[in-house]
Amino acid sequence: MESSLDFSAVIFDLDGTLLDTLSDIAAAGNSALERMGYPTHPVDAYRKFVGDGAKKLAWRVLPEDKQNQEDYDNFVPVLLKEFEQELNKHVRPYAGIPEVLADFIAAGKKVAILSNKPHEHAVESVAKFLPGIEFFAVYGGRKDVPLKPEPDAALELAEKMGVSPQQTLFIGDTDVDVKTGVNAGMIAVGASWGFRGESELVKAGANIVLDTPADLVSLL
Repeated sequence: MESSLDFSAVIFDLDGTLLDTLSDIAAAGNSALERMGYPTHPVDAYRKFVGDGAKKLAWRVLPEDKQNQEDYDNFVPVLLKEFEQELNKHVRPYAGIPEVLADFIAAGKKVAILSNKPHEHAVESVAKFLPGIEFFAVYGGRKDVPLKPEPDAALELAEKMGVSPQQTLFIGDTDVDVKTGVNAGMIAVGASWGFRGESELVKAGANIVLDTPADLVSLL
């Protein structure tokens, strides 16, 4: 990149952007499906299922003939229970992420996290896998706030950090994240090392797409 961007704060997505949690999510999903006697999915299939929170994930992993309200309502609690069991067993930060976060903070940027995964799970994952990094705030999916791509939580974070949306980068690996950034009037940065890849991010309207976590340093 030729010129450095003008920004004061960065909001990161969590799963698929900072943490590689695909195996974790797949283990929970498949375990829940097995408990109900349903067929399971290969881990890679979960790349397409994730991004919109646990409730949407539940619907997407169900067999087509079970995608009805009654079967769904029975399945959701089973899936949430399996998330509790499998959480954080197979997770690691993407290579270079802790160092990059430290660089952002050293450069005086405020750094926050906004995830669609249930709030308490998001907070727990960050404490466990990104310890010692001073995030301004960590938000997961909360009951009273619309999930991404609605901009509400992102705008709330910007306000808390005392920065304008135009001065904020929103970095994530799915179309949901890019649309959140766009909807909030932020600079949307696609993380193509995550679950979905470059073409989806470009199509969703990303201002910039980066290939590896190390490329994040080019934003400074």
